[in-house]
Amino acid sequence: MTENIKYNNENISNYFKENRVQWNQFYESEKNVIEKVWPGGNPKVLDIGCGCAGLGLALKERFGHTLYTGIEINSQAAIIAKEIYPEALVLDEDFLKLKHPSIKENDFDIVFSLSCIDWQLNFEVMLKKAWAMVKEGGVFIASFRITAGETVNDIKKSYQYINYDGIEEGEIAPYVVLNAKELMSHFENLGAGDIYAYGYYGPPSKTAKTPYIKLCFGVLAVTKPKSNETKFNREFLLPEDLLSIIG
Repeated sequence: MTENIKYNNENISNYFKENRVQWNQFYESEKNVIEKVWPGGNPKVLDIGCGCAGLGLALKERFGHTLYTGIEINSQAAIIAKEIYPEALVLDEDFLKLKHPSIKENDFDIVFSLSCIDWQLNFEVMLKKAWAMVKEGGVFIASFRITAGETVNDIKKSYQYINYDGIEEGEIAPYVVLNAKELMSHFENLGAGDIYAYGYYGPPSKTAKTPYIKLCFGVLAVTKPKSNETKFNREFLLPEDLLSIIG
């Protein structure tokens, strides 16, 4: 059976119980995209790789949101998530192996993957399963490391130490970097509707070992079209060199 890396690092829970738990602690790219596509009301949200449920708390703070479900493979982080956001449903599970009555395909208004699926060996499998959770008319919001160069999806060639003190030690995670055109092709093949992307260049993480010295850290919001929809919008607020290869 396909499965993800089971991270046991205490750095994850220690970091995320205090960071990325308030709206102002999220990246500009994340806040920009979420505010752009937020549907109003109280959408049903699934957060894959939820850490300590900080996104749920931030959405509650910013939008008064409450219908939040988080999935986290790191057990310590999941325990803390349940403590700091007791009203949420937080599942201590591997998303790829998950069988839970609350998690159904085509059922969520918004599915999030922020710094999650590009930290796993099974990137394409994770992407397809995450997309399957989005209901028609819903949206998938995910962050990616984007380049004009070649995709690197090999933990031997591009990886990151899971250490928030900037020390190169401990568990390692894949550091997947995606060619911009290839990334968009993934979504076209999945049957994407509207796509909104926002991102900017920056250096890789201090604990990352990757061939690239700069990357575009981008966030995409991709809608799943309803059966009668045929015309879709594309809005890419990305660096010019990436726009030229996306076409």
